[in-house]
Amino acid sequence: MFFICHEDDAQDSANLLYSHLKNGFKSFRGLKRFVRLPISIKKDEQITFTDKDDPLTEIRQHLTQKTLDPQVSYLAMYIHPRSKEEQTEADRRAFYQVKEELLKFGITSQGVVKNTIADPEAQFSLSNIAVALLAKLDGIPWRLERSTYSELIVGVGAFKPRSAQYRYVGSAFCFSNDGRFQGFECYSENSTKMLAGSIRKAVRTYSSVHPDVKRLVIHFYKNMSNDELKPILKALHDLGLENIPVIVITINKTTSKDIVVFDSKSKDLMPVSGTFINVGRNQFLLCNNTRYSTNSAKIDSFPFPVKISIQADKSVLNDQKTVRNLIDQVYQFSRMYWKSTKQQNLPVTIKYPEMVAEAFPYFKSNRIPEFGENNLWFL
Repeated sequence: MFFICHEDDAQDSANLLYSHLKNGFKSFRGLKRFVRLPISIKKDEQITFTDKDDPLTEIRQHLTQKTLDPQVSYLAMYIHPRSKEEQTEADRRAFYQVKEELLKFGITSQGVVKNTIADPEAQFSLSNIAVALLAKLDGIPWRLERSTYSELIVGVGAFKPRSAQYRYVGSAFCFSNDGRFQGFECYSENSTKMLAGSIRKAVRTYSSVHPDVKRLVIHFYKNMSNDELKPILKALHDLGLENIPVIVITINKTTSKDIVVFDSKSKDLMPVSGTFINVGRNQFLLCNNTRYSTNSAKIDSFPFPVKISIQADKSVLNDQKTVRNLIDQVYQFSRMYWKSTKQQNLPVTIKYPEMVAEAFPYFKSNRIPEFGENNLWFL
């Protein structure tokens, strides 16, 4: 691990962050003790730049002079030269283009706002940073205790930048339910053939290792139209896999406010997290919150339930055990958000591709660098 920062921050901010990560701060016990990975922090290899408006040019020059060992996983800690309140659209563009440049060199990265480093309550941010670092270095911070299931899961999320005319769609592939993702890609919303091509490639890769593939599950950010589904079905047919079940689960980003769920036996009225109810034809409400049992003493927040709908053959929809399994799968992925120690109410199968789609419009290239297709660089 090495640092990238403006020359004005090379002493105070960089040294303080180095101390926090190495020695700990308050309840945060230090990076090695927190994530239990043999991470070497190379303070003497830091990269500094002088131009706050164009850090990329200087950083690129430094990177081309570095000798990188292909057997080593590298991570760059980027200290933002401006506080979060001072950052402009140009600063965000510069930050994501630095991330893109690092990916070209096979380096993942973590951004840190400098006023966060000096915060008296920095231990909470440091814990979140440590979780993200572990995930970016191919670790698994945590997962739910569920048996693994042989299937291909595709997550598709979207994001529309304020300055863009159309929405960007990100996709991610998970080859089991253990939280490991591969194949992050991004394209414009109307590129349905590119999405189908990505799914075709993932299915071919998966089926070559697991010829007895059980099913293809797609977590989609909106109702999938026939025009979007047809190229995917054709891709499966071309691979000779037209008989495997294809299940599309629509997970609405907008939470349900017209229909809510209460637990009359709880004084807070909040149902236990993971509870779901059927509210219509193959439509469900899933409760994602921090009341993990009937005896939970503290509930951090009171989010509205998430709307879910399932598209599949009748044989799937009429099997209640399979339906429960599919909803539980959504719940599993909601608990695998590795950017923070706090649970999110949306599954990462939607959230991760959305985060990719948020960053991608700032990239100079029209494709994510190869290393970035299999790394959680966007956390």
